[in-house]
Amino acid sequence: MAAHIHEMTDDEFEGRLRILLRIVSACTLGLGSFAAGLLIGAFVLF
Repeated sequence: MAAHIHEMTDDEFEGRLRILLRIVSACTLGLGSFAAGLLIGAFVLF
């Protein structure tokens, strides 16, 4: 039985890329706000 390699179409690739970008931007935003919160907290507390 020969292994069939699935060729990704442009639409599929674009869809996966969009999902990946959304995840990455969400993580970046989360990390950024977390860092900002830490900075503000450090200045307020000390």
